[in-house]
Parts: sequence; C-alpha cells; structure tokens
Amino acid sequence: MQLPEPPKIAAVEVVPAQPTEADRAAIAHMGLKEAKAVYVVKVRLKAKPPVTSMAWALYVGDERVSKYWEYKDGIYFVVFDPQFFVRHKGKRLRFSQNDTDFFDTDVELAPAPSVAEGNAMPLQSDVLN
Repeated sequence: MQLPEPPKIAAVEVVPAQPTEADRAAIAHMGLKEAKAVYVVKVRLKAKPPVTSMAWALYVGDERVSKYWEYKDGIYFVVFDPQFFVRHKGKRLRFSQNDTDFFDTDVELAPAPSVAEGNAMPLQSDVLN
C-alpha cells in the first residue's frame, strides 16, 4: 500500500511558557522538580495534511512524541523537562503512520532557549496565537 505524503515542516520554534495546572500535575506525577517554565515546541507546517483515518506519529530521533496538538500554523507539543533538548540535540523530526516506515523531515529539533530567573513567562495560549 502506498503511504500518503508526510507533512512538510517549514520551521521549528521552541518557546518557554507558564505551566498550566494540568502541566503542574503531570510534572509532579513524573517526579520532576517544580518547573518555572515548560517549552512549547511549535512545528510550523508548509501545508496541513489532509484529514484521513490514519494519523501521522511525530518522532524526535527515535523517540515518539506521545501527544501533539494542532494550532493555526501547524502542530505543537509541550516539553516539561529541559533535559529532553540535551538528549535530542541534533536529532531530526520524523513522521510515521505505522511505526516502521519513517519519513525524515531534514529538520532538527531547535534548542531550548534559556529561561532567566524572575522573567515573566507568557501563557501557552498566547504563545500559540
């Protein structure tokens, strides 16, 4: 069976933002220290893929992004642990529909920007507008 074309990535941007209450609960559940910021990874797509019954899984290197959501310019996911960016430095974003066949995007994960102590973080909803 011929797989459809994967989404094409125009750019990747990482933006620190305030954790939501749900984020704080997830961070506590994972046993991570209290985070002053989470990182919204915005993957701007050249065009949104057509709606089908088969969703694309997003990977950073060999690690599957467990949840991602749509925003007006593409898709995004939230990273709670800044070490994620250390572990995946230089890793490319990839798509798969069957966890076997992968489509390399030739786009690397952007590094996390530093978060200065005392700086006010934007709300995630503001980051996605």
